[in-house]
Amino acid sequence: MAEVLITLGVIGIVAAMTLPIVIAKYQKVVATAQLKRIYSLLANAEILSVEDNGVSKYWTYPISTLDEDTGKITAPISNTDFFTKYYEPYLRTSGSLEKIRKLDIYYASNYNGTSAGFDDHSIARGNVIRFADGAWLSIWSNNQYVVLTVDLNGNKPPNIVGRDIFDIAELYWQGNRKMVIPNLNTVKLAMDREGYLEGCKGFSYSHGGPSSCFAIFVNDGWQFKDDYPWKI
Repeated sequence: MAEVLITLGVIGIVAAMTLPIVIAKYQKVVATAQLKRIYSLLANAEILSVEDNGVSKYWTYPISTLDEDTGKITAPISNTDFFTKYYEPYLRTSGSLEKIRKLDIYYASNYNGTSAGFDDHSIARGNVIRFADGAWLSIWSNNQYVVLTVDLNGNKPPNIVGRDIFDIAELYWQGNRKMVIPNLNTVKLAMDREGYLEGCKGFSYSHGGPSSCFAIFVNDGWQFKDDYPWKI
């Protein structure tokens, strides 16, 4: 009996050590498939949109600026209207989409457990586009950037940046004024990979966050490598 108990104990210890690894590998496979699919939908939609609306550099963006005459901060187009005009019609040709109102409470955290700031509505500021597989795509902007953010499983847990929340496309206001969806094969990192890894584990957008996490994923050949900061 003692030997049986010892054997069971060893099996339990081994299972406890290996189970998290198995779970993480499965989660990474699922997330990889979803990110590739959403990327393809967005990339194809942008190609079709350019055919109708011209090069994205000349699109009208919801970038806030100060009106010197009125003293008010305004944008020439709202986030929702921007997405409705330039992306939504072309995404519909690739699969079913549904507009939903963002929930009043949507808490998301960074890798280190601090708030990602989404609970102040900054992730959506309006409608969320829901894909057939349950993923959410939303748009937010400020006076510098317009960002398309994807949550792979909507408002379900874990709601962690770099785990199920990624910035998949950005407009860089400084420099070329256009939406940037990373090249399918590689991302030319602006700094070394270690810097992006630290950015992925950062505590705010200004320190990397979801854009750094997605950049690592694409740069590494569309996979989550062993040293990627993955949380179970």
